[in-house]
Amino acid sequence: MGTALLRLGEALCAATSLPDLARRFDAVFPSLFGVPMYGLYVIEPWTGRTQLVASSGVSGPFLARYEREGREVDCLHAHLRATRRPAYNLALMPMEAWLEHPLYRRVKRLHDVRHEIQAPLITCDGVVGNVNFGTSERRRGFTPYELRLADAVGRVVGRAVERVHHSERVERERDRLRLALELTGTAVVISGPDEPEPQLNDAARRLLAQVADGERQLHRLIARPVAGGGFSRRAEVGLADGGSAYLHGHSSGAVTVLELQRGGVEICERTLIALTPREREVALHVADGLTDREIAERLNLSPYTVRQYVKRIYRKVEVDSRVALTRLLLGGSGSSAGSSR
Repeated sequence: MGTALLRLGEALCAATSLPDLARRFDAVFPSLFGVPMYGLYVIEPWTGRTQLVASSGVSGPFLARYEREGREVDCLHAHLRATRRPAYNLALMPMEAWLEHPLYRRVKRLHDVRHEIQAPLITCDGVVGNVNFGTSERRRGFTPYELRLADAVGRVVGRAVERVHHSERVERERDRLRLALELTGTAVVISGPDEPEPQLNDAARRLLAQVADGERQLHRLIARPVAGGGFSRRAEVGLADGGSAYLHGHSSGAVTVLELQRGGVEICERTLIALTPREREVALHVADGLTDREIAERLNLSPYTVRQYVKRIYRKVEVDSRVALTRLLLGGSGSSAGSSR
């Protein structure tokens, strides 16, 4: 059983959508319990709307009747929502009481479901559905071990559903961000592990068209720092017209804003006045796009000490990120985003 549970987890981790998740679930789940009837039910956590109903071994009218007459009297579902633990009908009541229960009389009798387990799907948003399975075999029953296994299955499926929901939310946010930034004319690149290629808007494509070997320069600029997260970085580049410039990248993670600055880089001295000599060194290295570890190596300091310097610099110049600090330091440089000069 442990091997089948592992196969289920491996299959579901690769799911790209809820229908894809349902197909993968259906390919592995039967090997876990060997029951003829099972299903997967998922709701959208922020609206309560039904997102997925996938079942095997039951009829369409059975599912329709459950939605129409059974959900309101489903004692198993009520139990798992209250406890966040799987529910077995014969752990809640004896068989005689089950056969007289409104859930059985209205719905379950259509397939003579004598034994049923429902296990919750739990994500960071709460209970977002359930895995359910059952049988009409009177002597089959479910053991305490199978109840614990159902709990594990529900948690594995819940994690997979959470991953799909997160991916969908991220994609919606990206779509909104792409639209908003497209309207502003800002040169933007979206990149990350889930993107096979960097996604450029029109302004970014126009900007990189000015750079000699623009694709290679872009990949150098958006390479992830060791510590991950946001960064601000610049690189001296050649231009297609034979000149030179600085290509700046300001990233908050998956989104990088590009700026192309012709001519030399001028540091805003007003920003440096409030800093000690060592803090100035650190600030200038930050503006060069170095990570805390790289700065530590350059200045023969510990990464912890550099982090403390960076925090003090943020407080003194009233910024809260490397991107904001870099923009402030280069504030007098007259950089242009997507300029075609």
